Amino acid sequence: MPRKPIVGGNWKCNPKTLEEALKLIGDWKNQVPFDKRKIDVFACPMMPHLLKVKLPMEKLGISACAQNCSKTGEGAFTGEVSAAQLKDARVQWTLLGHSERRSKYGETDEDVAEKVSLALAAGLKVVLAIGELLEEREAGKTNEVNERMLDPVIKKLKPEDWSKVVIAYEPVWAIGTGKVATPDQAEETHAAIRAFMAKAVSEEVAEKVRIQYGGSVSLDNCADLIKKPNIDGFLVGGASLKPSFMEIVQKSTPPPVLKKPKFSKAADLGPTTKGFNCYVKCTKPAEQVEGTEGVYEAQVGDDSGVFTVSFRNKDLCEVCTKGASIRIQNTSVRMVKGFIRVVVDKWAAFKPADEPLEWEAKEGNDLSTVEYELVES
Repeated sequence: MPRKPIVGGNWKCNPKTLEEALKLIGDWKNQVPFDKRKIDVFACPMMPHLLKVKLPMEKLGISACAQNCSKTGEGAFTGEVSAAQLKDARVQWTLLGHSERRSKYGETDEDVAEKVSLALAAGLKVVLAIGELLEEREAGKTNEVNERMLDPVIKKLKPEDWSKVVIAYEPVWAIGTGKVATPDQAEETHAAIRAFMAKAVSEEVAEKVRIQYGGSVSLDNCADLIKKPNIDGFLVGGASLKPSFMEIVQKSTPPPVLKKPKFSKAADLGPTTKGFNCYVKCTKPAEQVEGTEGVYEAQVGDDSGVFTVSFRNKDLCEVCTKGASIRIQNTSVRMVKGFIRVVVDKWAAFKPADEPLEWEAKEGNDLSTVEYELVES
């Protein structure tokens, strides 16, 4: 089963005011909405704004995510916010292990592992950030660093816990620098992370765990990155503070699955038929319905029977000439005084068939002359 993409925005210590934060969410609202069935989206406001922006975000289908939580519970820990307190505030996610927490505030790999364990125990979902410094990449230690950061977390978690963890690979040398790993570089590292998870936890967990890429993700590079099989989304920095963040979300959303239409026979028509597709021949050319303005009807059918089609587009009269082979798609039935009419509206396709149909329509079985009676169920 394919992994569901997930895109998050880390606002860091931005924006300066709550008014600016709410305006940004208002700008997001004015963008094309994303399909929540196909992609998960979160954003990480700074703590003073978190609960104020949570509801407006959730109305857009975006989860509000904390940027950090403490490695302690409640008590005499000035300046800390516990995982249980976040959960009590109905926050569902927290980011942990970001490189700025590790490098600027001295958080160790073991500290991060403890936080992950506490967050999961409190019922939070976790975005676990890992990634190497420039000198570590240049020394060929990228995989070694990522495995070092993951190892203490793996030791603390059960295999089933990983369903509530997203790994965010952020090469530190690419964060906020404008530099970005090439799609092939990012894919190589993501594949190595997944291989390590298979070895250290299980192949099942490795296949299911989602791995985001972070590091100067932008509207310009996200489409190429998301094509890679082991990149499951993004942790976006500065670009998440712009209205165009929603465009990154759109570009990360899987395209709709297209399938060939199923074509039916005329005899399959019923009073409640919707999305009807068929190949037919025209047996009676289109004529304007007497007493109407701009309603046309024609008789069409196949070797199982014939029926009446109804439309308002006069240009379709040229398609519907006697003996013409026609392809009809996405039509629906409308009952007129108890009789079937197949309606060709703006959502339907009604055009010449690619090749002439060899069979003749069965005119003796006119489905539009069968009267139906409404029976209450």
